[in-house]
Amino acid sequence: MAFEYTEIEDPVYKATWQERNEDDYVLVRPTDCDQIPVTLPDWQPEPCCLNKRFKTLDQRIKDMDVRLDDVWLITYPKSGTTWCQEMIWLICNDLDYEQAAKDKLVRRFPFMEINGLRDLPPGIDCFQEVLSMQSPRFIKTHLPVGFLPDQIWTVKPRLVYVRRNPKAVAVSYYYHSVSLHGYRGTMDQFVRSFINELQYYSPYHRHVLEYYNLEYEDDMLHLCFEDMKKDLKGTLKQVCSFFNKSYSEEQLETLARHLSFESMKDNQAVNGQQWVEHCLKQTGMVDKLKDDNYKFIRRGESEGWKTELSAELAQQIDQWTERKVTDSEQISLFRYD
Repeated sequence: MAFEYTEIEDPVYKATWQERNEDDYVLVRPTDCDQIPVTLPDWQPEPCCLNKRFKTLDQRIKDMDVRLDDVWLITYPKSGTTWCQEMIWLICNDLDYEQAAKDKLVRRFPFMEINGLRDLPPGIDCFQEVLSMQSPRFIKTHLPVGFLPDQIWTVKPRLVYVRRNPKAVAVSYYYHSVSLHGYRGTMDQFVRSFINELQYYSPYHRHVLEYYNLEYEDDMLHLCFEDMKKDLKGTLKQVCSFFNKSYSEEQLETLARHLSFESMKDNQAVNGQQWVEHCLKQTGMVDKLKDDNYKFIRRGESEGWKTELSAELAQQIDQWTERKVTDSEQISLFRYD
């Protein structure tokens, strides 16, 4: 096996994970990464916070066949993933809004490893869907670089990586965890466990840095959520160039309107609100059904964290970043204010 699994020994996690209704996390480390072209000095993959269910997929993902015309979207959770999925799919599919409305985003752009994280309704196997898709496949994943299929490094399909301010990620991830995972802790507890690298797909900074320091020639595009909020049209042109697509200014204006927050939150093909409502009912949190904080597409803001994080927590996230990122140039990847 190319992975080792280690129990979490953190005393706070061990004492409180059940009352917070967290998953029984485990640390997973890939052990065969020699061919991965990460240029960080003396790079070795760090353990990633997942759960034991991931054992059902770990080696299958490592060994999967990769196609040259695949499009892979990779993010740490809550970094603008859904927004970028819709954007990329439309740009690559000649702005086919009619087909995008007919076929839900989860089918057009499946979340590859979701079956390795949680129980889904019978008959839903997203990894098998990816294997069976016609080319070109559009594949979403949150996995760190060491968990990707080995063939990525020889076939070299196009990769798009998106990053976001860690303070915004922390807030959005908290509400997401309540809505979709039945998390029962406070925002304060969640952010502290995020800082302690004990949320799905952590460690956060390492996730970003590994992809940022990946030697992948011209087949990888790096995007930033905050840049998209400031200049969506500029990002659309950047993505079009990456995929060798050309659209008129009028077409780009139409696409920008389609990708606006107001449009996205009302778009049933991309909005997973039905799944949120199902999960809130299943976990007995029906009081949150009318609260806009617990929507699948919540606010789509770049600076909403300023009104939701205490000054103490915001400062602790900054101090955490300073501990984890010592390179003066690369720390700019995590600073937005």
